[in-house]
Parts: sequence; structure tokens; C-alpha cells
Amino acid sequence: MSSTPPAEKAARIAGALNGLGYIAMGHPLEPARSSKGDAKLREQLHEDATIVLDLIENEATRKSPATRRSAECKVALSRYRDLVKSIDFDDAASMTSLKAYARQALEAFIGETLPETLPE
Repeated sequence: MSSTPPAEKAARIAGALNGLGYIAMGHPLEPARSSKGDAKLREQLHEDATIVLDLIENEATRKSPATRRSAECKVALSRYRDLVKSIDFDDAASMTSLKAYARQALEAFIGETLPETLPE
């Protein structure tokens, strides 16, 4: 992503964080599954985690990184990526784990606990 224009890079990072947030907050995947199919959705979710991991690794070299708990975030994102490669979206236990890893990654990224549900 180093040769990517800054606006495109920012949009990809924002989209990846949004994708992780979507999973972390337990939003339904049925619309994405029916429009993209499971394989394409898995690929997109994997790419989201990869984009955020790349961001964290690049930030780690700076004196004041944006990520609050980068090591914890990396671990959660790695687990998320490993699980999403072959996840069965109909398996409740796997989806619970995926949601937990997404939450852990985002909480480590921002350094705060996420609410259980979003305010209406």
C-alpha cells in the first residue's frame, strides 16, 4: 500500500476498520453473504484484517504510534485472519469467536472498551 495515493490509503483503512467494527458489533452478515457469497466475504474480511495489521506494523516504527496496545491488537487480528479463512458463517461458535477477536482488536487499537451495543 506504500505507493497508494494518500486518499485511497485513508479510504481503505477506514473501510477495514469499519468492516472489523461491523463484525465486532454483531451486525448481520446475511445481506453481504447473499450479494457477494461466502468466499468473497471471507476474502474481504481477511483483507480488512490485513490492512489494519499493516497499519499497526507501520505505526510501530514511529515514536508515537496511533495504536494504543499494538501487540494485543496484532494477536487478535492474527487470530481473526486465521479463523476467517475457513469460517462457516452458519456456525454460532465460530461467529462468536470471530466477533470476540474483532472486538479485542478494535479495543486494543483504540485503547478503550467498546460498548456492547451501539446507541440508537
